[in-house]
Amino acid sequence: MAENITEQLEFPEELKKRAREFFAKGKEVAYTLNYDYALELFLDGLSFWPDAVEEGHKPLRDIALRRQAAGGKKSGFGDGSKYKKASGKNPKDAMLKAEYLLSKDPNNSSHMTDMVKAALENNYQQTAVWLADLLLEFNLHRNKPSFHAYLLLRDVYSKTQMYERAIQVTQLALQLKPNDSVLENTLRDLSAQNVMQQGKYNGKGDFRESIKDREAQAKLQAQEQIVRTKTSLTDAIEQARQEYQANPQVPGKIEKLVKALCDTEKTENEKEAIDILEKAYVETSNFNLKQRSGEIIIKQLNRCARELQTRLQQEPNNPQLKEQIAQTAQKVLEEELNHYQLCVANYPTDMKLKFEYGKRLIKARQYDEAIPMFQEARNDPRYRISALNFIGRCFYHKQWYTDAVETFEQALELLENKEDALGKELRYNLGRSFEADGKIEDALNCYRKVAQIDFNYLDVRNRVDALRKHQDGNP
Repeated sequence: MAENITEQLEFPEELKKRAREFFAKGKEVAYTLNYDYALELFLDGLSFWPDAVEEGHKPLRDIALRRQAAGGKKSGFGDGSKYKKASGKNPKDAMLKAEYLLSKDPNNSSHMTDMVKAALENNYQQTAVWLADLLLEFNLHRNKPSFHAYLLLRDVYSKTQMYERAIQVTQLALQLKPNDSVLENTLRDLSAQNVMQQGKYNGKGDFRESIKDREAQAKLQAQEQIVRTKTSLTDAIEQARQEYQANPQVPGKIEKLVKALCDTEKTENEKEAIDILEKAYVETSNFNLKQRSGEIIIKQLNRCARELQTRLQQEPNNPQLKEQIAQTAQKVLEEELNHYQLCVANYPTDMKLKFEYGKRLIKARQYDEAIPMFQEARNDPRYRISALNFIGRCFYHKQWYTDAVETFEQALELLENKEDALGKELRYNLGRSFEADGKIEDALNCYRKVAQIDFNYLDVRNRVDALRKHQDGNP
Protein backbone atom coordinates (compact mmCIF):
# COMPACT_ATOMS: atom_id res chain seq x y z
CA MET A 1 0.00 0.00 0.00
CA ALA A 2 1.27 3.46 -0.81
CA GLU A 3 3.04 5.16 2.10
CA ASN A 4 1.77 8.64 1.32
CA ILE A 5 -0.76 10.18 -1.05
CA THR A 6 -0.34 13.84 -1.84
CA GLU A 7 -0.99 14.07 -5.57
CA GLN A 8 -4.42 13.44 -7.06
CA LEU A 9 -4.42 11.05 -10.01
CA GLU A 10 -5.37 12.64 -13.30
CA PHE A 11 -7.38 10.82 -15.96
CA PRO A 12 -7.36 11.70 -19.68
CA GLU A 13 -10.40 13.59 -20.93
CA GLU A 14 -11.06 10.83 -23.45
CA LEU A 15 -11.52 8.31 -20.64
CA LYS A 16 -13.71 10.73 -18.70
CA LYS A 17 -15.86 11.23 -21.79
CA ARG A 18 -16.39 7.49 -22.20
CA ALA A 19 -17.18 7.17 -18.51
CA ARG A 20 -19.77 9.97 -18.69
CA GLU A 21 -21.54 8.16 -21.54
CA PHE A 22 -22.03 5.13 -19.28
CA PHE A 23 -23.09 7.35 -16.36
CA ALA A 24 -25.70 9.09 -18.52
CA LYS A 25 -27.08 5.77 -19.75
CA GLY A 26 -27.12 4.48 -16.17
CA LYS A 27 -29.25 7.42 -15.06
CA GLU A 28 -31.73 6.80 -17.87
CA VAL A 29 -32.02 3.12 -16.98
CA ALA A 30 -32.39 3.90 -13.27
CA TYR A 31 -35.34 6.13 -14.12
CA THR A 32 -37.11 3.03 -15.50
CA LEU A 33 -36.43 1.37 -12.11
CA ASN A 34 -34.14 -1.22 -13.73
CA TYR A 35 -31.69 -0.69 -10.90
CA ASP A 36 -29.49 -3.75 -11.48
CA TYR A 37 -28.68 -2.77 -15.05
CA ALA A 38 -28.15 0.85 -14.00
CA LEU A 39 -25.58 -0.25 -11.41
CA GLU A 40 -23.71 -2.27 -14.03
CA LEU A 41 -23.61 0.73 -16.36
CA PHE A 42 -22.19 2.99 -13.65
CA LEU A 43 -19.53 0.40 -12.86
CA ASP A 44 -18.68 0.18 -16.56
CA GLY A 45 -18.16 3.93 -16.51
CA LEU A 46 -16.04 3.76 -13.37
CA SER A 47 -13.79 1.21 -15.04
CA PHE A 48 -12.64 4.11 -17.25
CA TRP A 49 -12.67 6.77 -14.53
CA PRO A 50 -12.43 4.99 -11.18
CA ASP A 51 -11.98 8.15 -9.12
CA ALA A 52 -15.16 9.88 -10.34
CA VAL A 53 -16.85 10.52 -7.01
CA GLU A 54 -19.44 13.16 -7.87
CA GLU A 55 -20.35 11.78 -11.30
CA GLY A 56 -19.89 8.07 -10.65
CA HIS A 57 -19.66 6.72 -7.11
CA LYS A 58 -22.22 8.98 -5.44
CA PRO A 59 -24.99 8.49 -8.05
CA LEU A 60 -24.27 4.75 -8.03
CA ARG A 61 -24.73 4.62 -4.28
CA ASP A 62 -27.93 6.62 -4.55
CA ILE A 63 -29.29 4.03 -7.03
CA ALA A 64 -28.15 1.21 -4.73
CA LEU A 65 -30.08 2.74 -1.83
CA ARG A 66 -33.18 3.19 -3.98
CA ARG A 67 -32.86 -0.44 -5.09
CA GLN A 68 -32.59 -1.56 -1.47
CA ALA A 69 -35.65 0.49 -0.49
CA ALA A 70 -37.57 -1.12 -3.36
CA GLY A 71 -36.82 -4.57 -1.95
CA GLY A 72 -33.70 -5.41 -3.97
CA LYS A 73 -31.93 -8.57 -2.84
CA LYS A 74 -28.28 -9.11 -1.95
CA SER A 75 -25.94 -10.74 -4.43
CA GLY A 76 -26.54 -14.50 -4.29
CA PHE A 77 -25.32 -17.74 -5.84
CA GLY A 78 -27.14 -17.16 -9.11
CA ASP A 79 -25.55 -13.75 -9.64
CA GLY A 80 -23.50 -13.97 -12.84
CA SER A 81 -22.25 -10.39 -12.96
CA LYS A 82 -18.77 -9.95 -14.39
CA TYR A 83 -17.96 -7.70 -11.45
CA LYS A 84 -18.83 -10.36 -8.91
CA LYS A 85 -16.76 -12.92 -10.82
CA ALA A 86 -13.78 -10.58 -11.19
CA SER A 87 -10.58 -11.94 -9.68
CA GLY A 88 -9.80 -8.67 -7.96
CA LYS A 89 -6.08 -9.23 -8.49
CA ASN A 90 -5.38 -5.56 -9.23
CA PRO A 91 -6.61 -2.70 -7.00
CA LYS A 92 -9.02 -1.23 -9.56
CA ASP A 93 -10.76 -4.56 -10.20
CA ALA A 94 -10.83 -5.22 -6.45
CA MET A 95 -12.47 -1.85 -5.84
CA LEU A 96 -15.12 -2.34 -8.53
CA LYS A 97 -15.86 -5.85 -7.28
CA ALA A 98 -16.27 -4.55 -3.72
CA GLU A 99 -18.42 -1.66 -4.98
CA TYR A 100 -20.67 -4.06 -6.89
CA LEU A 101 -21.20 -6.22 -3.80
CA LEU A 102 -21.77 -3.08 -1.72
CA SER A 103 -24.34 -1.81 -4.22
CA LYS A 104 -26.34 -5.02 -3.65
CA ASP A 105 -25.94 -4.73 0.14
CA PRO A 106 -25.42 -0.99 0.90
CA ASN A 107 -25.07 -1.42 4.67
CA ASN A 108 -22.37 -4.09 4.52
CA SER A 109 -19.34 -2.57 6.25
CA SER A 110 -17.11 -5.46 5.11
CA HIS A 111 -17.66 -4.61 1.43
CA MET A 112 -17.21 -0.94 2.29
CA THR A 113 -13.91 -1.71 3.99
CA ASP A 114 -12.66 -3.72 1.02
CA MET A 115 -13.53 -0.85 -1.27
CA VAL A 116 -11.70 1.69 0.93
CA LYS A 117 -8.57 -0.48 0.97
CA ALA A 118 -8.56 -0.90 -2.80
CA ALA A 119 -9.18 2.78 -3.46
CA LEU A 120 -6.35 3.77 -1.14
CA GLU A 121 -3.95 1.21 -2.62
CA ASN A 122 -4.57 2.52 -6.13
CA ASN A 123 -4.27 6.19 -5.09
CA TYR A 124 -7.89 7.04 -5.88
CA GLN A 125 -7.71 9.83 -3.35
CA GLN A 126 -11.14 11.40 -3.72
CA THR A 127 -12.82 8.00 -3.67
CA ALA A 128 -10.84 6.84 -0.64
CA VAL A 129 -11.76 9.95 1.37
CA TRP A 130 -15.43 9.86 0.37
CA LEU A 131 -15.66 6.20 1.34
CA ALA A 132 -13.75 6.80 4.55
CA ASP A 133 -16.29 9.43 5.60
CA LEU A 134 -19.08 6.97 4.80
CA LEU A 135 -17.42 4.14 6.71
CA LEU A 136 -16.82 6.43 9.67
CA GLU A 137 -20.51 7.32 9.79
CA PHE A 138 -21.47 3.64 9.75
CA ASN A 139 -18.92 2.70 12.38
CA LEU A 140 -20.04 5.46 14.72
CA HIS A 141 -23.60 4.13 14.69
CA ARG A 142 -22.78 0.45 15.17
CA ASN A 143 -23.58 -1.19 18.48
CA LYS A 144 -19.99 -2.43 18.59
CA PRO A 145 -17.74 -0.15 16.54
CA SER A 146 -14.87 -1.88 14.73
CA PHE A 147 -11.43 -1.09 16.07
CA HIS A 148 -9.81 -2.16 12.79
CA ALA A 149 -12.12 0.14 10.84
CA TYR A 150 -10.81 3.10 12.83
CA LEU A 151 -7.23 2.03 12.04
CA LEU A 152 -8.04 1.88 8.34
CA LEU A 153 -9.68 5.30 8.51
CA ARG A 154 -6.62 6.67 10.27
CA ASP A 155 -4.48 5.39 7.37
CA VAL A 156 -6.73 7.01 4.78
CA TYR A 157 -6.83 10.39 6.46
CA SER A 158 -3.15 10.52 7.37
CA LYS A 159 -2.03 9.44 3.90
CA THR A 160 -4.21 12.11 2.33
CA GLN A 161 -2.80 14.61 4.87
CA MET A 162 -6.20 15.20 6.50
CA TYR A 163 -4.74 15.17 9.97
CA GLU A 164 -7.70 16.50 11.94
CA ARG A 165 -9.80 13.60 10.71
CA ALA A 166 -6.95 11.18 11.37
CA ILE A 167 -6.71 12.48 14.94
CA GLN A 168 -10.45 12.07 15.46
CA VAL A 169 -10.54 8.41 14.40
CA THR A 170 -7.38 7.62 16.36
CA GLN A 171 -9.03 9.05 19.48
CA LEU A 172 -12.08 6.86 18.77
CA ALA A 173 -9.79 3.84 18.47
CA LEU A 174 -8.21 4.72 21.81
CA GLN A 175 -11.65 4.69 23.42
CA LEU A 176 -11.90 1.04 22.43
CA LYS A 177 -8.34 0.22 23.53
CA PRO A 178 -7.33 2.67 26.27
CA ASN A 179 -3.64 2.94 27.15
CA ASP A 180 -2.54 1.42 23.84
CA SER A 181 0.99 2.80 23.63
CA VAL A 182 1.25 2.44 19.85
CA LEU A 183 -1.94 4.41 19.34
CA GLU A 184 -0.85 7.05 21.83
CA ASN A 185 2.42 7.53 19.93
CA THR A 186 0.51 7.70 16.64
CA LEU A 187 -1.80 10.34 18.09
CA ARG A 188 1.17 12.47 19.18
CA ASP A 189 2.72 12.21 15.70
CA LEU A 190 -0.55 13.16 14.02
CA SER A 191 -1.03 16.10 16.35
CA ALA A 192 2.45 17.38 15.51
CA GLN A 193 1.79 17.04 11.78
CA ASN A 194 -1.50 18.84 12.20
CA VAL A 195 0.16 21.76 14.00
CA MET A 196 2.67 22.13 11.15
CA GLN A 197 -0.13 22.08 8.61
CA GLN A 198 -2.26 24.74 10.31
CA GLY A 199 -2.92 27.72 8.07
CA LYS A 200 -2.16 25.77 4.93
CA TYR A 201 -5.62 24.41 4.19
CA ASN A 202 -6.88 25.02 0.71
CA GLY A 203 -10.39 23.90 1.55
CA LYS A 204 -9.83 20.26 0.68
CA GLY A 205 -8.63 19.37 4.14
CA ASP A 206 -10.96 21.54 6.19
CA PHE A 207 -12.33 19.29 8.92
CA ARG A 208 -15.54 21.31 9.06
CA GLU A 209 -16.14 20.27 5.46
CA SER A 210 -15.89 16.63 6.52
CA ILE A 211 -18.61 17.25 9.07
CA LYS A 212 -20.77 18.80 6.35
CA ASP A 213 -20.09 15.82 4.10
CA ARG A 214 -21.07 13.38 6.81
CA GLU A 215 -24.19 15.38 7.62
CA ALA A 216 -25.16 15.30 3.94
CA GLN A 217 -24.52 11.55 3.79
CA ALA A 218 -26.50 11.02 6.97
CA LYS A 219 -29.39 12.95 5.45
CA LEU A 220 -29.25 10.76 2.35
CA GLN A 221 -29.22 7.63 4.50
CA ALA A 222 -32.18 8.92 6.48
CA GLN A 223 -34.10 9.49 3.27
CA GLU A 224 -33.36 6.06 1.87
CA GLN A 225 -33.66 3.80 4.90
CA ILE A 226 -36.94 1.96 5.26
CA VAL A 227 -36.99 2.15 9.03
CA ARG A 228 -37.50 5.76 10.05
CA THR A 229 -39.16 7.65 12.80
CA LYS A 230 -42.79 8.63 12.40
CA THR A 231 -41.90 12.32 12.46
CA SER A 232 -39.31 12.09 9.68
CA LEU A 233 -41.71 10.06 7.52
CA THR A 234 -44.43 12.66 7.94
CA ASP A 235 -42.01 15.47 7.15
CA ALA A 236 -40.75 13.66 4.05
CA ILE A 237 -44.30 13.17 2.76
CA GLU A 238 -45.24 16.80 3.37
CA GLN A 239 -42.14 18.13 1.62
CA ALA A 240 -42.58 15.76 -1.32
CA ARG A 241 -46.28 16.61 -1.59
CA GLN A 242 -45.56 20.34 -1.81
CA GLU A 243 -42.97 19.76 -4.55
CA TYR A 244 -45.37 17.48 -6.45
CA GLN A 245 -48.26 19.92 -6.26
CA ALA A 246 -46.01 22.65 -7.62
CA ASN A 247 -44.85 20.44 -10.53
CA PRO A 248 -47.31 17.52 -10.93
CA GLN A 249 -46.04 16.61 -14.41
CA VAL A 250 -42.39 16.19 -13.44
CA PRO A 251 -41.55 12.45 -13.13
CA GLY A 252 -38.99 13.03 -10.40
CA LYS A 253 -41.52 14.84 -8.20
CA ILE A 254 -44.05 12.05 -8.73
CA GLU A 255 -41.52 9.39 -7.76
CA LYS A 256 -40.38 11.32 -4.69
CA LEU A 257 -43.94 11.61 -3.33
CA VAL A 258 -44.74 7.99 -4.21
CA LYS A 259 -41.62 6.80 -2.43
CA ALA A 260 -42.30 8.91 0.66
CA LEU A 261 -45.85 7.52 0.86
CA CYS A 262 -44.74 3.92 0.35
CA ASP A 263 -41.95 4.13 2.93
CA THR A 264 -44.63 4.27 5.64
CA GLU A 265 -45.94 0.84 4.55
CA LYS A 266 -49.43 2.04 5.40
CA THR A 267 -52.21 0.82 3.13
CA GLU A 268 -53.94 4.20 2.84
CA ASN A 269 -50.68 5.93 1.85
CA GLU A 270 -49.84 3.22 -0.65
CA LYS A 271 -53.32 3.57 -2.16
CA GLU A 272 -52.71 7.29 -2.61
CA ALA A 273 -49.38 6.50 -4.28
CA ILE A 274 -51.08 4.04 -6.66
CA ASP A 275 -53.75 6.61 -7.53
CA ILE A 276 -51.08 9.23 -8.27
CA LEU A 277 -49.19 6.85 -10.54
CA GLU A 278 -52.28 5.62 -12.37
CA LYS A 279 -53.45 9.21 -12.97
CA ALA A 280 -50.04 10.19 -14.33
CA TYR A 281 -49.97 7.07 -16.53
CA VAL A 282 -53.33 7.93 -18.09
CA GLU A 283 -52.13 11.47 -18.76
CA THR A 284 -48.68 10.61 -20.14
CA SER A 285 -48.83 6.96 -21.32
CA ASN A 286 -45.44 6.52 -19.63
CA PHE A 287 -45.45 2.80 -18.81
CA ASN A 288 -42.80 3.28 -16.15
CA LEU A 289 -45.56 4.78 -13.98
CA LYS A 290 -47.83 1.79 -14.54
CA GLN A 291 -44.94 -0.54 -13.72
CA ARG A 292 -44.29 1.27 -10.46
CA SER A 293 -47.99 1.04 -9.55
CA GLY A 294 -47.92 -2.72 -10.12
CA GLU A 295 -44.85 -3.11 -7.95
CA ILE A 296 -46.61 -1.40 -5.06
CA ILE A 297 -49.68 -3.62 -5.38
CA ILE A 298 -47.50 -6.75 -5.39
CA LYS A 299 -45.58 -5.46 -2.38
CA GLN A 300 -48.86 -4.96 -0.50
CA LEU A 301 -50.05 -8.48 -1.28
CA ASN A 302 -46.74 -10.03 -0.25
CA ARG A 303 -46.82 -8.11 3.02
CA CYS A 304 -50.32 -9.44 3.64
CA ALA A 305 -49.10 -12.97 2.92
CA ARG A 306 -46.26 -12.60 5.43
CA GLU A 307 -48.64 -11.34 8.10
CA LEU A 308 -50.92 -14.34 7.53
CA GLN A 309 -47.98 -16.71 7.81
CA THR A 310 -47.02 -15.10 11.12
CA ARG A 311 -50.55 -15.62 12.41
CA LEU A 312 -50.45 -19.24 11.28
CA GLN A 313 -47.42 -19.86 13.47
CA GLN A 314 -49.56 -18.80 16.42
CA GLU A 315 -52.65 -20.69 15.19
CA PRO A 316 -51.25 -23.73 13.30
CA ASN A 317 -54.59 -25.60 13.33
CA ASN A 318 -56.76 -22.77 11.99
CA PRO A 319 -58.30 -24.08 8.72
CA GLN A 320 -59.80 -20.70 7.76
CA LEU A 321 -56.39 -19.08 8.08
CA LYS A 322 -54.81 -21.76 5.87
CA GLU A 323 -57.47 -21.18 3.23
CA GLN A 324 -56.89 -17.43 3.43
CA ILE A 325 -53.16 -17.96 2.94
CA ALA A 326 -53.79 -20.11 -0.13
CA GLN A 327 -56.14 -17.51 -1.61
CA THR A 328 -53.65 -14.71 -0.99
CA ALA A 329 -50.84 -16.70 -2.59
CA GLN A 330 -52.99 -17.24 -5.66
CA LYS A 331 -53.82 -13.53 -5.77
CA VAL A 332 -50.12 -12.65 -5.59
CA LEU A 333 -49.35 -15.01 -8.46
CA GLU A 334 -52.17 -13.65 -10.62
CA GLU A 335 -51.07 -10.07 -9.99
CA GLU A 336 -47.44 -10.89 -10.75
CA LEU A 337 -48.36 -12.71 -13.97
CA ASN A 338 -50.35 -9.72 -15.17
CA HIS A 339 -47.64 -7.29 -14.07
CA TYR A 340 -44.74 -9.05 -15.79
CA GLN A 341 -46.76 -9.76 -18.92
CA LEU A 342 -47.33 -6.02 -19.31
CA CYS A 343 -43.68 -5.25 -18.49
CA VAL A 344 -42.38 -7.70 -21.08
CA ALA A 345 -44.74 -6.29 -23.70
CA ASN A 346 -43.53 -2.74 -23.03
CA TYR A 347 -39.84 -3.54 -22.51
CA PRO A 348 -39.21 -6.43 -24.92
CA THR A 349 -35.41 -6.18 -24.74
CA ASP A 350 -35.18 -6.34 -20.94
CA MET A 351 -34.04 -9.90 -20.24
CA LYS A 352 -34.46 -9.58 -16.48
CA LEU A 353 -38.18 -8.96 -16.92
CA LYS A 354 -38.50 -12.01 -19.19
CA PHE A 355 -36.58 -14.10 -16.67
CA GLU A 356 -38.87 -12.99 -13.84
CA TYR A 357 -41.99 -13.51 -15.97
CA GLY A 358 -40.82 -17.03 -16.78
CA LYS A 359 -40.45 -17.84 -13.08
CA ARG A 360 -44.06 -16.83 -12.45
CA LEU A 361 -45.25 -18.85 -15.46
CA ILE A 362 -43.56 -21.94 -14.02
CA LYS A 363 -45.26 -21.28 -10.70
CA ALA A 364 -48.57 -21.18 -12.59
CA ARG A 365 -47.58 -24.42 -14.39
CA GLN A 366 -47.74 -22.66 -17.73
CA TYR A 367 -44.64 -24.45 -19.03
CA ASP A 368 -45.20 -23.88 -22.75
CA GLU A 369 -45.38 -20.14 -22.14
CA ALA A 370 -42.42 -20.14 -19.74
CA ILE A 371 -39.92 -21.90 -22.01
CA PRO A 372 -39.70 -19.11 -24.65
CA MET A 373 -39.17 -16.52 -21.89
CA PHE A 374 -36.19 -18.42 -20.50
CA GLN A 375 -34.83 -19.17 -23.96
CA GLU A 376 -34.62 -15.44 -24.61
CA ALA A 377 -33.32 -14.67 -21.11
CA ARG A 378 -30.45 -17.14 -21.51
CA ASN A 379 -28.95 -14.83 -24.13
CA ASP A 380 -28.05 -12.52 -21.25
CA PRO A 381 -24.92 -13.89 -19.49
CA ARG A 382 -26.36 -12.83 -16.13
CA TYR A 383 -29.23 -15.30 -16.45
CA ARG A 384 -27.83 -17.96 -18.81
CA ILE A 385 -27.27 -20.83 -16.39
CA SER A 386 -30.31 -20.17 -14.23
CA ALA A 387 -32.48 -19.87 -17.35
CA LEU A 388 -31.24 -23.24 -18.58
CA ASN A 389 -32.08 -24.71 -15.19
CA PHE A 390 -35.66 -23.44 -15.49
CA ILE A 391 -35.96 -24.64 -19.09
CA GLY A 392 -34.88 -28.10 -17.91
CA ARG A 393 -37.49 -28.02 -15.19
CA CYS A 394 -40.17 -27.13 -17.74
CA PHE A 395 -39.14 -30.06 -19.93
CA TYR A 396 -39.22 -32.33 -16.87
CA HIS A 397 -42.76 -31.30 -15.97
CA LYS A 398 -43.81 -31.81 -19.61
CA GLN A 399 -42.26 -35.31 -19.32
CA TRP A 400 -39.74 -34.49 -22.04
CA TYR A 401 -37.07 -36.23 -19.98
CA THR A 402 -34.40 -36.55 -22.67
CA ASP A 403 -34.63 -32.83 -23.41
CA ALA A 404 -34.51 -32.07 -19.68
CA VAL A 405 -31.34 -34.19 -19.31
CA GLU A 406 -29.59 -32.43 -22.18
CA THR A 407 -30.53 -29.00 -20.84
CA PHE A 408 -29.34 -29.70 -17.29
CA GLU A 409 -26.09 -31.15 -18.64
CA GLN A 410 -25.55 -28.03 -20.74
CA ALA A 411 -26.07 -25.81 -17.70
CA LEU A 412 -23.65 -27.89 -15.59
CA GLU A 413 -21.02 -27.65 -18.29
CA LEU A 414 -21.25 -23.85 -18.21
CA LEU A 415 -21.19 -23.62 -14.41
CA GLU A 416 -17.77 -22.77 -13.01
CA ASN A 417 -18.33 -23.95 -9.43
CA LYS A 418 -20.28 -27.19 -9.61
CA GLU A 419 -20.41 -27.52 -5.84
CA ASP A 420 -22.28 -24.31 -5.07
CA ALA A 421 -26.02 -24.09 -4.48
CA LEU A 422 -26.89 -23.91 -8.17
CA GLY A 423 -24.53 -26.78 -8.95
CA LYS A 424 -26.24 -29.02 -6.39
CA GLU A 425 -29.66 -28.07 -7.72
CA LEU A 426 -28.65 -28.82 -11.33
CA ARG A 427 -27.20 -32.24 -10.43
CA TYR A 428 -30.28 -33.10 -8.39
CA ASN A 429 -32.60 -32.04 -11.22
CA LEU A 430 -30.51 -34.05 -13.67
CA GLY A 431 -30.84 -37.07 -11.40
CA ARG A 432 -34.61 -36.65 -11.20
CA SER A 433 -34.79 -36.51 -15.00
CA PHE A 434 -32.67 -39.63 -15.41
CA GLU A 435 -34.76 -41.44 -12.80
CA ALA A 436 -38.05 -40.45 -14.45
CA ASP A 437 -36.66 -41.70 -17.78
CA GLY A 438 -35.80 -45.06 -16.24
CA LYS A 439 -32.02 -44.54 -16.37
CA ILE A 440 -31.37 -45.69 -12.83
CA GLU A 441 -27.57 -45.95 -12.97
CA ASP A 442 -27.22 -42.40 -14.33
CA ALA A 443 -29.68 -41.10 -11.74
CA LEU A 444 -27.83 -42.83 -8.91
CA ASN A 445 -24.52 -41.32 -10.01
CA CYS A 446 -26.06 -37.82 -9.96
CA TYR A 447 -27.55 -38.30 -6.49
CA ARG A 448 -24.30 -39.75 -5.16
CA LYS A 449 -22.33 -36.71 -6.32
CA VAL A 450 -24.82 -34.40 -4.62
CA ALA A 451 -24.65 -36.45 -1.41
CA GLN A 452 -20.85 -36.27 -1.47
CA ILE A 453 -21.10 -32.47 -1.52
CA ASP A 454 -24.09 -32.06 0.82
CA PHE A 455 -25.41 -35.19 2.51
CA ASN A 456 -28.51 -33.39 3.80
CA TYR A 457 -29.53 -31.86 0.46
CA LEU A 458 -33.30 -32.32 0.07
CA ASP A 459 -34.15 -36.05 -0.06
CA VAL A 460 -30.98 -37.08 -1.88
CA ARG A 461 -29.79 -39.69 0.65
CA ASN A 462 -33.20 -41.37 0.61
CA ARG A 463 -33.09 -41.51 -3.18
CA VAL A 464 -29.61 -43.03 -3.12
CA ASP A 465 -30.78 -45.73 -0.68
CA ALA A 466 -33.94 -46.39 -2.71
CA LEU A 467 -32.11 -46.74 -6.03
CA ARG A 468 -29.46 -49.02 -4.53
CA LYS A 469 -32.17 -51.25 -3.15
CA HIS A 470 -33.77 -51.24 -6.59
CA GLN A 471 -30.48 -52.33 -8.15
CA ASP A 472 -30.15 -55.10 -5.59
CA GLY A 473 -33.64 -56.32 -6.44
CA ASN A 474 -35.12 -55.38 -3.08
CA PRO A 475 -38.61 -53.83 -2.95
